[in-house]
Amino acid sequence: MSRKPNTQKSVLMIAYTNYRTDPRVIREAEAAVSGGFEVDFIALRREDDPPQEKIRGVRVIHLNQRRYRGGGVLRYMLSYLEFFLRCLFKTALLHLKKGYRIVHVNNMPDFFVFCALLPKLMGAKVVLDIHDPMPNTFASKFKSGEKGLFFKLLLWQERLSASFADQVLTVHDPVKDYVLVNQHRLDSDSIQVIANFADDTLFPLREPKPFDGKLRLVFHGSILERYGLRNAMLALAGMRHKDRITVKIIGEGDFSDQLKEMITTLGLGTIVQFDNRMYPLHEIPQRLADCNLGLVPLEISSITNYALPLKLLEYLSLGMPSLTVRNAAIGYYFGEDDCLFYEPSEPESLRAVLEQLIENPNLLCHYQQRAIVLREKFLWSHEKQKYISILNRLTNST
Repeated sequence: MSRKPNTQKSVLMIAYTNYRTDPRVIREAEAAVSGGFEVDFIALRREDDPPQEKIRGVRVIHLNQRRYRGGGVLRYMLSYLEFFLRCLFKTALLHLKKGYRIVHVNNMPDFFVFCALLPKLMGAKVVLDIHDPMPNTFASKFKSGEKGLFFKLLLWQERLSASFADQVLTVHDPVKDYVLVNQHRLDSDSIQVIANFADDTLFPLREPKPFDGKLRLVFHGSILERYGLRNAMLALAGMRHKDRITVKIIGEGDFSDQLKEMITTLGLGTIVQFDNRMYPLHEIPQRLADCNLGLVPLEISSITNYALPLKLLEYLSLGMPSLTVRNAAIGYYFGEDDCLFYEPSEPESLRAVLEQLIENPNLLCHYQQRAIVLREKFLWSHEKQKYISILNRLTNST
């Protein structure tokens, strides 16, 4: 079975995500629109989402399924399987109607790429975008290690999925070089990096928020245990200058209930404001407007060691420095003078840096100025053109 797709530049994108709050998929979808492509996007549905809507030129199709959040690996896999089956049929129906030139599938999981089976048989090109290496992510989340059968099965499905795709993309060089190529043995030539940098039009450079007697930190995004918020709360609990610091936390995720409990039991209610919800991406910059330092904690594991947190780059795009940890990815891009660093497993290390900043406001000013200098190296506007070029190349090869 084969049929030449229509001549219109059309892309179908798929992701197990809530479209309005997922920065990478929004950036790529809108980049494709700006490159002259017609873009449909299949995603999950939140409570108030209509079945279909047009968002900044992207037709978003919300399937009747919500994201599973919890601690059970079986429930995760069943949720993924349900979404896969829904997408498999929806993709086939849409393709028979529109004849997409490209189907761009975002992981996790990697095997969603097989939703594009019919389009591929009919001549469409398939892109697999690996945001997070799934074997390492699940080994970290469920503490199963990298030697067991489960890890090997996930590695097998990743390799099979990558071989099915015509183009593999990933989020930055350390994930490509250290994980996908060196550890997982994927073909380096088949992988292109479209760096997961901040949208500089959405996060424009602004005047640094001065130290006005209070250090104002912010953390936004998924609330997960591996993101290091436990030790951050322990650090705050021992602060000497509690009256001179505030922390705004914005997001939702599996660790939300534990975080709320820690805030209460550690007596941090006057310091930590936990806004337990996800906002549309375009609302985030305004919610960061009164902050002068990004908080980017992590617990180092097989997956977080290669994480380059997007929030760090979004703060940087605003000209706001970050307080973070050293891992392979952050260390690849940032030196000692670029960010404020602390030891991830030592709450007292984080506490010491915070106390130092409060007692020496000029230090914050130094890192604010450094952020402005660094910003130009980490802009989505550069990566956007690379992505459009890949879509054009794949379109011309059909």
